[in-house]
Amino acid sequence: MVYRFRCQHCSFVVWSASKDALVDAVGSHVLDHHRQRVTKHDFRLRWDCPYCESTGQYHGLDDGIEKLKRHLLDHVTSLVESGVHVTDNIDGTGNVLVRSPHGSAASDNARVHLLSPGDIVVFVTTAPDERLRLLHDELREWPAQTVIVTTKSDVLENVSGIDSSEMPLELVQLDGRLGLSGLGETLSRVIKEYEAAAGRIAVEFDILSELIEKFDLRTVFKLLHVLGQRAKRADALAHYHIDSRARSESTINILGKAFDLSVRARGQRFVSESPPGTG
Repeated sequence: MVYRFRCQHCSFVVWSASKDALVDAVGSHVLDHHRQRVTKHDFRLRWDCPYCESTGQYHGLDDGIEKLKRHLLDHVTSLVESGVHVTDNIDGTGNVLVRSPHGSAASDNARVHLLSPGDIVVFVTTAPDERLRLLHDELREWPAQTVIVTTKSDVLENVSGIDSSEMPLELVQLDGRLGLSGLGETLSRVIKEYEAAAGRIAVEFDILSELIEKFDLRTVFKLLHVLGQRAKRADALAHYHIDSRARSESTINILGKAFDLSVRARGQRFVSESPPGTG
């Protein structure tokens, strides 16, 4: 569970497990909304508050801006909610696009948060050893079932220090020559296998960037739409990771239309600048 702030003036939403990290982002965002309240008179900076009758005058620009930021925070911190999940606005099911640098701590933070509600965890990945290590190190206990869908063989060979006998694990081997339709059918079959089981299904899809490199954008978009509908029918939560540094903004924006929620993972924070639940 994390803290959340939803702006009352725009579609900006930020979440973080650290309240300090969240408040810092909130302060900067609220300040951006009210910079027109800052003026200069005779080498002095002056501001007036949009929420109350307070004003301030300062000789130092940085000092005056920081004081306004803190003052605005006093007005909006009551809007910070605790004990929430990033996907609460989409009822904990559906499809989430996670934009973050590949291999970053921000990506792993997003993985842990989005996988934590899952009783049945499904990975579609080319790095199964890294994903199993993350589960082992970050979750309090193994999910009731973990499914690895991958082209890699000998998945457990590179996972040291983990007793695989304690891990409820199914390995689904993919043929590297398999097309998008075959990939979609395989993942749909895995979801169907566990759909009637007790517990919630969480799916992590790591290979979106690779698919964009191999296939045309229209075909990838169709796959995302089909998988998205399949996840919703199973009341599953699926999240797809894309390397925000390696893909153009236009490509990400096109793909974003296939998702219920799109977030940027930044350090300890998740930021959404589009209305949750309208993807």
